Amino acid sequence: MNVTTPIPSRLLKMTAVTARWLLGLLIAAWLVFALSVVVLHAWIVPRIADYRGALEQQAGKAIGAPVRIGSITAESKGLFPTFELRDVVLQDAQQRDALRLARVVASVSPRSLWHLSFEQLYIDRPEAEVRLDAAGRLHVAGLDLSKDGGEDTRSADWFFSQREFVVERGTVRWTDEKRGAPPLLLNDVRFVSRNSARRHLMRLDATPPAGWGERFTVQGDFRQPLLSVRSGNWQTWDGQLYAELPRIDVTRLGQYVTLDARIREGNGALRAWVDVDDGRPVGGAADLGLARVNAVLGEALEPLVLSQVTGRLAVHSSDDLFAFSTRDLQFTTGSGMRWPGGNLWFQRVPAKGRTPESGAFRADRLDLGALALIANRLPLGDEAHQVIAARAPRGLVENIDVAWQGPLETPRTYQAKGRVTQLSLASSVDASTPAARIAQARPPVGVPGVRGLNADFEMTQAGGTASLGIVDGALDLPGVFEGPVLPLTQFSGNLRWKRDGERITLSVPDVRFSNADA
Repeated sequence: MNVTTPIPSRLLKMTAVTARWLLGLLIAAWLVFALSVVVLHAWIVPRIADYRGALEQQAGKAIGAPVRIGSITAESKGLFPTFELRDVVLQDAQQRDALRLARVVASVSPRSLWHLSFEQLYIDRPEAEVRLDAAGRLHVAGLDLSKDGGEDTRSADWFFSQREFVVERGTVRWTDEKRGAPPLLLNDVRFVSRNSARRHLMRLDATPPAGWGERFTVQGDFRQPLLSVRSGNWQTWDGQLYAELPRIDVTRLGQYVTLDARIREGNGALRAWVDVDDGRPVGGAADLGLARVNAVLGEALEPLVLSQVTGRLAVHSSDDLFAFSTRDLQFTTGSGMRWPGGNLWFQRVPAKGRTPESGAFRADRLDLGALALIANRLPLGDEAHQVIAARAPRGLVENIDVAWQGPLETPRTYQAKGRVTQLSLASSVDASTPAARIAQARPPVGVPGVRGLNADFEMTQAGGTASLGIVDGALDLPGVFEGPVLPLTQFSGNLRWKRDGERITLSVPDVRFSNADA
C-alpha cells in the first residue's frame, strides 16, 4: 500500500515563513526591551548624576530653550526607575529665568522609551512666567507658543507629546506687555495635561490676587487633525474651552482681556464655554450671575447699567453662520425697569453660490421698553438710535417667529407670526418729504402711532391677517385729523391684506370702536 504525502501549497509556505519572521521580530523586541531595562538599572541609574550636563544640552535642544539642572537622582522601585530633578531653570531668549522648578519627578514606560519621552512629569512648586509681548506673541516659561506651523515648534511639540504633565502648588506671573497692564500673580496653581496621539486634555485651577474673586477653573478638550505630524501646532486644533469663575471682579479682568468697552463696574459669577475651530474661537456660551454691570460700550453713548443679571447667552460666528440666543435672561435696568426673562434666537446664513441669504428670528416675553433702553446704549449706529428715539417702543412681545430668504433689508420671501400686548409706538413725520413742506394749513401725513394695542398677526410677502384690540388706548394719525390723537375707549377689528406687485388690497371687516365722542 502506497501512502502519498501531500505537497504544501505556496500560500501555506508563505504563511509559515511570515509566521517565523513575526516570531523572530517579537523575540527581538522582547530582547531589546529586556536589554533596555538592564541598561537603565545597571548602568544609567547608578551614574545618572554624571549625565547632568548631557541632559541639560539634550533638554535644551528638545524644548528650544536653555535649561539648567541643579541636581539629578534616580531610584529603582519597580521595573522602570523614576528620576528626580531639583532646581531646574528654563531661560527665555533674553537669558531671563522664565521657569523655576523646585522639584521634578519623571517616570518612564515602554511607550515613553520608544518615543524618547516620559510617561509622567510631576512638578512641585514651580514658578512660571507667562508673557504676552508687544507683538502679541505668547511666551510660556520662555517658550514661544505663538509660532505657526511653518516655524520652529519644538517646545510646543515636546510639551504636548508628554503622556501626562502634573503641576502642584505652582505660582504663575502673567505679564502683558501689549496692554501695559500691571503684572498679575496667580497662586496655588494646579495644572494637569494629558496627551494622546490626537487628543489633548488640560485643566488649570488657580487662586487670583486678593480683591479679584475666588479660585477659578479653566479646562480644555482639543483634537488635532488626523494627518498632523506636529503635536504642538495648536493653531489647527478643534475643541472646546471651559471656564468657571464662582466670583470675579470683571472690572479688573478688563485690564487683561480685550473687551470693546470701558467697564466701570462688574462683579458676580460666570461660566463660559468657547468653541474652537482651527485654533480660532468661533462661538460659545456664558451663564451669567452678575450682581451689577456698569459699562460704556462706545463714545458718546450713555452708560449701560444693569443689576441682578442672570441667564445664558450663546453666540456662533463663522463664515457659514451667525447665530445669537438668550435663555432665561433677566435683569433690572438702572431706571428700575425689569426684563421679564425673555428668550431670543437669531440666525443668519450668508449667500453662497446660487443659494440666497436666509435667516430666522424667534423670541418670547420681550419687553420693548427695556430693549429700547438697552439699544440706545449699544453701538448700533446713529440711524438706528434716531429711529428708536423717535418711535419710543413700549409693550410686551409675547411671541414672534420670523423666517426669510434674501437680504435682511429687502427679503425676497418671508413668513412671520406672533402676538404683542400693550404695544405703544409714537407717530413720526419725515420732514424731508414733499408733503412735509406743504403749507402749515395742511399738516403732512406721517407714520401712524398707537397706544395700548394688542395684536395677533400672521403674514408673508403675499399678504396677511391681523386681529387688533385696544382698551383705553389711542391712535395717533398725523395729517389725517386736525387733532392727530384719537382716544379710544375700546377698539376691535380684523385686518386682511393682499399684495400683487406694488398693489396692496386692504380690507377691515368687523370693526368696532367707541370713545367719549362716538
